[in-house]
Amino acid sequence: MTTLDALLAEHAAARSEDVALVLPAPFGRTRRVTFGELARRVADAAAGLLAVGIGPGTRTALLVPPTADFFVLAYALLRVRAVPVVVDPGIGLARVRSCLNEAAPEAFVGIAKAHLARRALRWCPDALIAVTAGAVPVPGTHSLRRLERDGSRRRALPPLPRPDGAPAAILFTSGSTGPPKGVEHHDDGLLAQADLVRDLYGLGPGDVSLATFPPFALFGPALGMTTVIPRMDPTQPAKVVPARLVRAANRSGATVMFGSPAVLDRLGRGAPAGTTLPTLRQVISAGAPVPRDVQRRVLDLLPPGAQVHTPYGATEALPVATIGSDELLDLPDDGICVGRPTPGVDVTLIRPTPGPIAELTASMQVGPGEVGEVVVRGPVVSPAYAERPEATAAAKLRWDGRLAHRMGDLASADDDGRLWFAGRVAHVVHTVDGPLYSVPCEEVLNHHPAVRRTALVGIGPEDDRTPVAVVEMLPGSRLTAEVADELRGLAEADPRTKPIRTMLEHPGLPVDPRHNSKIDREALGRWAAAELS
Repeated sequence: MTTLDALLAEHAAARSEDVALVLPAPFGRTRRVTFGELARRVADAAAGLLAVGIGPGTRTALLVPPTADFFVLAYALLRVRAVPVVVDPGIGLARVRSCLNEAAPEAFVGIAKAHLARRALRWCPDALIAVTAGAVPVPGTHSLRRLERDGSRRRALPPLPRPDGAPAAILFTSGSTGPPKGVEHHDDGLLAQADLVRDLYGLGPGDVSLATFPPFALFGPALGMTTVIPRMDPTQPAKVVPARLVRAANRSGATVMFGSPAVLDRLGRGAPAGTTLPTLRQVISAGAPVPRDVQRRVLDLLPPGAQVHTPYGATEALPVATIGSDELLDLPDDGICVGRPTPGVDVTLIRPTPGPIAELTASMQVGPGEVGEVVVRGPVVSPAYAERPEATAAAKLRWDGRLAHRMGDLASADDDGRLWFAGRVAHVVHTVDGPLYSVPCEEVLNHHPAVRRTALVGIGPEDDRTPVAVVEMLPGSRLTAEVADELRGLAEADPRTKPIRTMLEHPGLPVDPRHNSKIDREALGRWAAAELS
């Protein structure tokens, strides 16, 4: 079976001198790595890792920022059929520790800072093998550079089998709607994701990808693209400096950009006056819905014919659906449309049901236009959560005998098969007048010209909640009594929001650590309850 590391080797054999990576270097410069150089380092690192005991089935924590070493190690771990365990450090040190200790890696690979944190905070106490990436050595660990030197003197590795049932990687969710969970991905699932992204957006050799999100960046070498890493902190995408993105895109001739909605918002609002991105033909954004005004501002920077694509999915299944700005901006501005299901992925909507479901039946499915929980099946669906049998049972089910996944999201489908996102199941506010769905309600209130965004929360008993709209205003605006009355007028005029009467201003809605885009409604609910007590 073809794997991501095998695809990299194929591109290196065919286009050894083509540039695979463009990375930040000191003094504002960039460093280029060819496909041949990257493939050689991967082969040497793989042989070195195998020599120190990291091989088929070895769970290996990987805490390396998106440098050349990150790509070398990620592909080398795939080459030796180890199981990289990837946790976003932006979720906080306590959560990182919890995730790593739950996954129980047998090896720990990281930069010096990660090793210091591991020792000080007791991460991965059972990891007996330690490897240090980067230029700063750490006593008691194997240096990646040394492993590569040693590996270069060994014979090329024969094809290694993956142990039966072992995943190819464990990728932790951001924990934006609960504790982070380790998602098991197998080789065929990772390959299906890469193939689908390639085919949906026409990507491949000759494309230059400006990648602000490391998991998407990892697909670049396997797809034969030149991957450009801009000068930014990937754990804080909402703080990216727009001028740096512009400079990286124009210097490299980027043809495609991957970024969270927070990155797009920063770029659209903060790009220097007169900025153009003449080579960018498409921008791809995932992690949360991308507001239409954000898309329009980004499109203003792009050449004619360029599009903003917004695939929908999750760590457990991606991409599930997608839509381009050409289609989206022609639709009524009446909610968040995430597009049609992607090729090979089946989607259905069922009545929200607490607890596990073993088998999906026709009687569970909702009618046309009704809001239901999103269930998906297809090659991009992950099979399980690592060390979480209860979570696996709650999220996985059989659909006509095939594995399917409950996304935990709500949506409705229109007559053309497009999905309209209605928020998370956990964020429904149940009132005496019926359920209120977070995203549709928020979209109604977001139409006020002084509002940046809103979040719907509920306070009080679970089955009789008081809906509260928590409002973040645009800079220079305040939630005055007059504005609050105008928002109540908007709510009154729409049946989806009619019960909402209480408005609270918040200086800056809390968001998830990975994308800086998903609103933390649980935290806001506690805040609103305290404000109104």
